[in-house]
Amino acid sequence: MKKIVLLLTAFTISLSILAQGNSDNKGKGKDKSATEKSKGNDKAKGKDKADKDKADKEKKEKADHDSKIWEGTSDKGGGGPKASKNQPAKVRQAFQRDYPNATNVYWTKYRGDWTATFGNGVFRSTAVYHANGERKDTRTLVGRESLPKRVLDGIFKRRPETKVEEAVKIEQPKGIKGIFRIKDIINGQPQFTFYDEDGLVVKYDY
Repeated sequence: MKKIVLLLTAFTISLSILAQGNSDNKGKGKDKSATEKSKGNDKAKGKDKADKDKADKEKKEKADHDSKIWEGTSDKGGGGPKASKNQPAKVRQAFQRDYPNATNVYWTKYRGDWTATFGNGVFRSTAVYHANGERKDTRTLVGRESLPKRVLDGIFKRRPETKVEEAVKIEQPKGIKGIFRIKDIINGQPQFTFYDEDGLVVKYDY
C-alpha cells in the first residue's frame, strides 16, 4: 500500500513539474514573439520617420528653389507658380526631348506658361514652356563662383556696393547669349537687374 501511495505521489509531482515547464516555455515563446513584434514596430516607425523627414526636406528644397527662381516676378494678381498635373502633350514632348536625363521632375503653371523643375546634374533647373511646346528659357540658381568675370565686372562697375551671393542663370534656346539675373537691395527694397555674358545690362521679360 505504501508503495502505491509513493508511486502516486511521485507521479503527481512529475506531472506538476512537467506542466510547470510547459507553462514556462509558453511564456518564453510569448515573450520572444512580443519582443520581435516590438522590434518590427520600432523599425517601421523609424522608416516612417525617415520617409517623413525626407519628404519634408524635399518640400523645403522645392519651396526654397521656387522662391529664389521666381522672386520679384509675381503675376498681375501677385501669385506665384501653381502645381500642375495636366500639361499639353506638346509641352511634355518638348521637355523630354530637351532634357531626357531629367530627374525628380515637378510641374507648375505660371503666368500662362508651363514650368518643369528638375534635377540637372549638380543643379536644379526650371524650364519654361509656352503651350505650343516652344521653350522660353531654362533658369538655374548659381553661386557667385559660377558667374563669368565680365558679368561681375559689369555689376561692380554699375554698383560697386552690390553684394553678389547667387544669381539666376537664364539660358534661351535660340542661340542668344546667356543672361544673369542679379538681386540687389536698394533703399531697403530688392531690385533685379539682367546682365548678358559680356556684363552689359539688358531687358528681359520676367
